[in-house]
Amino acid sequence: MIFPDRMPPEKEPVWWIIVHNNQLIDTTPEGQSFRPPLLAVEDVPYASHGYTAEIGQYQGRPVFLLIGSDSMPLQAGWTFLPLRQCILRSDKELFSLSARGCQITGFLDTHKFCGRCGEQVAQHRRDLAVVCGYCGLESYPRISPCIIVGIYKEDKILLAQGVRHPEGTHSVLAGFVESGESLEECVHREVFEEAGITVTDLEYVGSQPWPFPHSLMAGFIARYAGGELKLDPEELVTGGWFAFDNLPKAPAPGSIAAKLIEVVRKKVGGELTDSEPVNW
Repeated sequence: MIFPDRMPPEKEPVWWIIVHNNQLIDTTPEGQSFRPPLLAVEDVPYASHGYTAEIGQYQGRPVFLLIGSDSMPLQAGWTFLPLRQCILRSDKELFSLSARGCQITGFLDTHKFCGRCGEQVAQHRRDLAVVCGYCGLESYPRISPCIIVGIYKEDKILLAQGVRHPEGTHSVLAGFVESGESLEECVHREVFEEAGITVTDLEYVGSQPWPFPHSLMAGFIARYAGGELKLDPEELVTGGWFAFDNLPKAPAPGSIAAKLIEVVRKKVGGELTDSEPVNW
C-alpha cells in the first residue's frame, strides 16, 4: 500500500528510500549490502522540504520515500548508489521497495503538466496521482508490461546480446506488450520477431518490477518448436544456443533474467518435472 504525501511520526526511526536521478542514498561502504538510512524524520536533511510518501514495510518498520534534489545535503558516510547496483547488493524485498521509490519519483517528475490541456497539475489529495484543476484529468503512474522468456532446445538455452546490453552480456529475449495483446501472445510475437522461431509449452515463472523507467517484467520459460534462428539486427548483436557448461557472460544475479536462466537449467537438467510448479 502506498500513502502519498505522508510524513512519519517524530522520533520514530523508519527506513528512507532517498532518490535523486535514479540513484539511492546508501549508508554502507562500497561492496557491502545496500542499506538505506534508518532515522527519525527530524534527523533526515531535507525531509521537511522534499516530497515524502509511505511506500511499504521492511524488517518490521515503515519505509518512506524522499525525493531529493541537487541542493540536498549528504550526511557523513552517505553515498549515491545507482539503482542497477541495488540489484546486486540487496535482497528481493528491498530492491522492490527501491524500484517503487524510483518509479514514483519518475512519475512525479514527468507529470507536472496535463497531458490533455497542458495546464499545470496538482497532486491528488488521496491517491498517488496528479489532477488538472482546469479540465479535471486525473493521471496515475504508468506501468509498462513486458515479457521476458527463457527458451530451451533439448539441453541448450537461447541467449543473445541486445544492442543496449553491456559489452559481452547475453540474456534471454524480452519485449514490450502491445495494446490489446495478452502476455502469451506477446511471447510468441516477440520471439518470432527477434529470433525467427516459434515456441511452445509456455510456463509462467514470476515477475519483477523493472524501473528503467517504469516496466513490469513477466517471466516465462518456453520450449523451441520450430524455425531457423535468425536474429533481428536492429535488436540483437549476436546470439545462439548455448550449453550450460559453456555460457557467455550472463545478466546480474538478482535480475529476473538470471532467475529464468537458472530455471531453464533445472528444466533441461531434469530437476523440474512437467507437473512440478516452478518455484519463484
